[in-house]
Amino acid sequence: MRPLSLLLCSLALTAAVPAQQGSIAVRVGKAFLPDGSVVQDATLVVRDGRVAAFGPAADVEVPFDVVLHEHPDAVLWTGFYEAHTSNGMDRPNENVPIAPFLDVKDSIDPVSFFFEDSLRRGTVAMAVVPGNDTVIGGRGRVVAPHGMTVEDMTLEADVGVKIAIGPKRGWSRSAQLAELREAELELARDLKEIGARLLHESETRADRGEEPDEDRAPGGFVRFGDDFPGKELITEDDLDDTQRGLVRILNGDERLWVWAPQATDLVHARRWLEDRGLLGNSTFVVTSAAHEAADQLAEMGRPVVLLGDPWHVVRDPVTREEVRTFAPKAFHEAGVTFALTPDRSRLGPDRLAYQAALAIREGVPAPVALAAVTTVPAAMWGLEDRLASFAEGADGTFVLLDAEPLDPVSHVLEVWVQGEKVYDRNTDERLQRLLEGRRN
Repeated sequence: MRPLSLLLCSLALTAAVPAQQGSIAVRVGKAFLPDGSVVQDATLVVRDGRVAAFGPAADVEVPFDVVLHEHPDAVLWTGFYEAHTSNGMDRPNENVPIAPFLDVKDSIDPVSFFFEDSLRRGTVAMAVVPGNDTVIGGRGRVVAPHGMTVEDMTLEADVGVKIAIGPKRGWSRSAQLAELREAELELARDLKEIGARLLHESETRADRGEEPDEDRAPGGFVRFGDDFPGKELITEDDLDDTQRGLVRILNGDERLWVWAPQATDLVHARRWLEDRGLLGNSTFVVTSAAHEAADQLAEMGRPVVLLGDPWHVVRDPVTREEVRTFAPKAFHEAGVTFALTPDRSRLGPDRLAYQAALAIREGVPAPVALAAVTTVPAAMWGLEDRLASFAEGADGTFVLLDAEPLDPVSHVLEVWVQGEKVYDRNTDERLQRLLEGRRN
């Protein structure tokens, strides 16, 4: 009976290996890191979805119960991170200009081709934020481009709300700012009315000798602005969804994604934010035209997301010659921390790898360009301890490529998110059909 017992024990141990969900070890020819450094013959161990160990293979012990995958010709990479996008939703904007109560959770489409394409390009996380055609938009979230439900995809459910200083389509800047001021004035009127009503009810209850309502939440929800009668009595439950969202913004409780595409918009945005003490909560979302205010951005000390085309092109009014400015270089030279995003209007620039490589070609130091598509977005989301890193305890998310990440001919072979394989080039049916057509 002893041989049978040994056989059963052996089968039990064998069955335990695949049961380690989110656990994987990979050994590769080299690992490429966000700071531009390279580790030759590297091993990464992920256990329960988190990085357990990383380094040269000689220094990393692979646990007996973790399956080791060896890819001697592959390059290990943290993956690309898209700091801000309005893709992947059924609609990027609602028609209501003041909508802090909205959440992109209700609009993200998990089966959108946008997420599938992102995996093919090695993008492992993105912040999906409401579009810029608004005044006060809804709440964004960070997702991985994989999962059948929004909950499955979510890495961080709340990364703040959109404030648009740049005008909506068909609006002037004055109309945009007027709408923003009117929303604040209306909120102030409503809060004073609510405060007066609550104060009257409290005094009436006291005159009758009644005890305070024990089921009522403590007041003090409204902290911004001047005092007024009854302010200290207001709770979240006293407000509707719009009022509650605006109060959280003005209290300074929200991270803000501030759409200020041009230098003029940045001037207005700075004044509005500083007057309300909200500058420290803000990340600016800009176009290449904002490079003209690079010095002001540096003074404010806030990070910037550069949307789309990094080139700003104007025509000299005298010579009629084009003057081209590469905005990432202007931001870097001014001391502005920036993140790059794809330009989806053209093939090539629609990839983060291309945008980072272009920045290096145009004079941005390689570590800065790589950070703009990895660690800077993670820091903007407040997830720098979890994402874009192989440090112990970070998410076990990585990409395997057949060449270095910024090599124009590199291909994504596999993508793993928190220790689970979510993409394999060999089983990518749409891609294989395209490749077969090219061979034929």
